[in-house]
Amino acid sequence: MAGFFVSRHLGVALHTFPFTYREDAMKKVTSLIIVLLSISSICLSQDPNSAAFGIRLGSNFDVTSSIGSNLLTDGTPMYKFKPENSFRSFSRYYVLITPKTKKVYSIWGIGDIDSDAKCKKEQDLVMAILVKKYGEMDDQGLMSSLYDSKTISQGDKSVSTKCSGFSDITIDIRYYDHELKTLAEKERIELESEKLDSSGL
Repeated sequence: MAGFFVSRHLGVALHTFPFTYREDAMKKVTSLIIVLLSISSICLSQDPNSAAFGIRLGSNFDVTSSIGSNLLTDGTPMYKFKPENSFRSFSRYYVLITPKTKKVYSIWGIGDIDSDAKCKKEQDLVMAILVKKYGEMDDQGLMSSLYDSKTISQGDKSVSTKCSGFSDITIDIRYYDHELKTLAEKERIELESEKLDSSGL
């Protein structure tokens, strides 16, 4: 009887060992999966081209903090700011914001260069840095080639560089959130509509 008890006890022990081992293994695998998913989530949540010069696309911008302003040819206001992290190619920095919600949808850096040849060399340098950080450039279309524009797109965001001018050569870099750019146009129309008397239409 004693022998039967011992053998039965050993049998239980022998059967429980593999289950305990498998439970430990499953816990380790589960923990590893959770860690990997967390890392993936962090990586996916970080848009590499969503910030520049200390400003983040989508952030709120206080226009009273700007150090100047300018207008694009279509009347869109640009607000000048002092960058936290400047880059040698650029001497003037601007943001474009949604008119009502004041969210940054574009970040610009503009610099003056002596000649077109020097501008293209500086543009190649900037693009090499951007490609290393963000990935390959988009294929250049005819218009991009004509205007010396080079772009890297990622989802609804992009960053591009361009050389402009003939006697006064400038190089610029532009970061865009295209969804917010669409919102900016929607808000502009809403604001303009509120100011107008549409009864005659």
